[in-house]
Amino acid sequence: MVFYITQWSSDLWTGYISNAVLFVGILIFVIHVNKAMGGRASLGNLFGMGLLAAGIAIVIVASATIIFHLATEPPAGTTGNLPSDGARMSEYSASKREGFWIFLLGNTFVTNAVLGGLAALLGAVTVKRNQKTTDAR
Repeated sequence: MVFYITQWSSDLWTGYISNAVLFVGILIFVIHVNKAMGGRASLGNLFGMGLLAAGIAIVIVASATIIFHLATEPPAGTTGNLPSDGARMSEYSASKREGFWIFLLGNTFVTNAVLGGLAALLGAVTVKRNQKTTDAR
C-alpha cells in the first residue's frame, strides 16, 4: 500500500504544483487588489475579484490542457494494445485517453474552482479583518 501511494503521488506531482501555484497566486492577487484600491475595498469586492481571477486561471489551464491533449493524439491505428511499463498504462492506451475528459472535469475544473474560491475567501478575510475601518488592519 505504501509503494502504491508513493507511486501515485509521484505520478500526480505536477497537479499538486499547479494547484499550489493557483492557490498562492490568488492570495497574492487579492492582496494586490486591496493595495491597488487604496485599502478601501470591501470584503465582497475582494472575494469577487479573487473569484474572477480564479475563473480566468481555470479557463487558461483548461485550454492549455485540452490543447496538449489534442496535440498528443496518437496516430490512427496505434490505440490498440501498446506495451506498458509494469503497472503503468501507456500514454496511447485507449482507456487512459478516454479518461481524459473525466480528469479535465474533476481535476481541472472542480479542484481548481474549490481551491480558487478558498484562496479568494481566505485572502479577502485575511486582508480585511476589521470591516469597520477602511484600512487593512
